[in-house]
Amino acid sequence: MNRIAIVGGKLQGVEAAYLSKKAGLQTVLIDKEENVPARGLVDRFICCDILKKESMLIHELKKVDFVLPALEDQEALKVLTELSKRYDIKLAFDLDAYSISSSKKMSDALMLENGIPAPRYYPHCKAPYIAKPSFGSGSDGVKYIHTEAEMEEFLENAPDIENYVIQEFLSGRSYSIEVIGKPGNYKTYEITELFMDEIYDCKRVIAPVTISDKMKSRFSELAIKLANILRLEGIMDVEVIEHEGELKVLEVDARIPSQTPTVVYHASGVNLIEEIRDCICGRKVKKIPVKTEKKYVSYEHLLIDSQCIKAQGEHIMSDANRLELLTHFCGADEVLTDYKLGDRVFRGTFINVSETKEELEKKRKMMIEEICRLQGGKLEFLDSSPLY
Repeated sequence: MNRIAIVGGKLQGVEAAYLSKKAGLQTVLIDKEENVPARGLVDRFICCDILKKESMLIHELKKVDFVLPALEDQEALKVLTELSKRYDIKLAFDLDAYSISSSKKMSDALMLENGIPAPRYYPHCKAPYIAKPSFGSGSDGVKYIHTEAEMEEFLENAPDIENYVIQEFLSGRSYSIEVIGKPGNYKTYEITELFMDEIYDCKRVIAPVTISDKMKSRFSELAIKLANILRLEGIMDVEVIEHEGELKVLEVDARIPSQTPTVVYHASGVNLIEEIRDCICGRKVKKIPVKTEKKYVSYEHLLIDSQCIKAQGEHIMSDANRLELLTHFCGADEVLTDYKLGDRVFRGTFINVSETKEELEKKRKMMIEEICRLQGGKLEFLDSSPLY
């Protein structure tokens, strides 16, 4: 089993293509747009619209061992699910679980029903608040609301207010975990820590995390409980915030995530694409051996010009055309970047791996110095954080 079709060439597609290559899989990327970020990371590219159900597309899907959707277009996902049932195509996706997880209102109601700790809803809580669109992922439409007066103004002026979820804002460190499997047979993986930019988009991911073994076990239990509630078949990631010593679930997403699986891979040696393949293609989800020594990993997005280096959320990478994977570029172990020789403005996802936390920070410092040298002088490093 060594062939995968990845449908969707943006951020999730980049993740899937990167890890598929690490697993030694032959990769086919399918997208309706020509210059998507993941195109430079795969063996073959097919430009077509899934919704048209062309015979050529169906022929290609039949030739691979499994298909991994890496997009959030509901209509396209429905078509892929329909084709997989009609033509017996292995599909690494659970439409039922995704339909619930993609709606914050539906997933939050399910968590409340089943006693999963989560932020309280307005008006049953106090300011500050966080308002998010019920559908969609990432930072689009997220708004931090400081006071009751701002809340009143937001309720009066926000378009489509009925499509927003408004909850208490909880401060604390954010973590993510993946769970893979089928009902009664789930496995969780390395926990990662998330860092946000000023618009609440994830700019950096690290592992391993510095939380107690008790809290790690609690997080794994919560993720598996959620997977069982959704009767998940495939992969899901769960994001939490540690607030006053308790983990509160912020969101669940029953689809391949971006960013965190690469960090899991470098920190633990476990490739989640291989785990998905084994789950979907009929193998048991094998127990993951516990490593006594983990690697320290930093995965971060940087936008670089002639004056500064900006650490920003992954939205800057979705604006790129074809990305390339460079090794030892600007001192980093690996970089997914749109850089071309002579460019003065470029962006990249910089990946560094070390044996110790101290070595990792030293490597990151040297990387910044190398970027400055490439740009011909000292650059200002801007590391934005949420406005709260």
